Amino acid sequence: MNGRAVRSVLIRNNRQENGSVDHVPRSIQFDESSEEYRCLCNCFHVKTGAFIIGCAHVLMILFFLIHSLFVYFQHDGRLQQARGVKENYVFGSFLAEMIGLGLGIFAVFLLFVALSRNSALLVVPHLVMQVIAILCFILVLVSGTIALCTDSAVFYRLINAAPFMEHPNNNTVALDTGTMVRIYSLMIVYAISLALEFWFIVVIYNCNRYLDERSDYMKYCLAFSTPMKTLSAR
Repeated sequence: MNGRAVRSVLIRNNRQENGSVDHVPRSIQFDESSEEYRCLCNCFHVKTGAFIIGCAHVLMILFFLIHSLFVYFQHDGRLQQARGVKENYVFGSFLAEMIGLGLGIFAVFLLFVALSRNSALLVVPHLVMQVIAILCFILVLVSGTIALCTDSAVFYRLINAAPFMEHPNNNTVALDTGTMVRIYSLMIVYAISLALEFWFIVVIYNCNRYLDERSDYMKYCLAFSTPMKTLSAR
């Protein structure tokens, strides 16, 4: 019996209002090798795929951390003050990004703990952070597109791709070629990250579902004293 049939009988049709599983036929088996628990072109189990995605997120966080530090330390606030611009937009963007990256690394840590303890609940914060990351990537891409089309200093601040000097009486800014190359490069990175997040969130969601159904099956086995023949020690 495949994974879909197992879930339809074991999990979905046998939940009471309080979420417990009741009256499950003893012939039902939990098939961890089902194709519905595979991911990344059917090459890995969803639990392995979630671990790989967690490692990928660590690398992404390190990249954005290094980039933010580079932009922050490259910015010279004294020149801004000399030109009459008192607002330190670089520090504000840097602080916001540090908070986001801190929450992201904490969510990845919880994901690794969830995979080691087979806890579906600890996967939820990572899913929430992925949704927030997708919204942020979309916002940055929209802001970057508007900035490139209008040369608006406000939208260039939002993407925080590179520090730049602006005139206090102008709402637009003309950037040099080197800065524009950095902005275009980072926009490409944001676009790739957004596409990956749409893929990653599906895998993490399926891993959460797998861990939840695995937990329900284990409770069923304990309740009915049924040997867990198809349940491996993942």
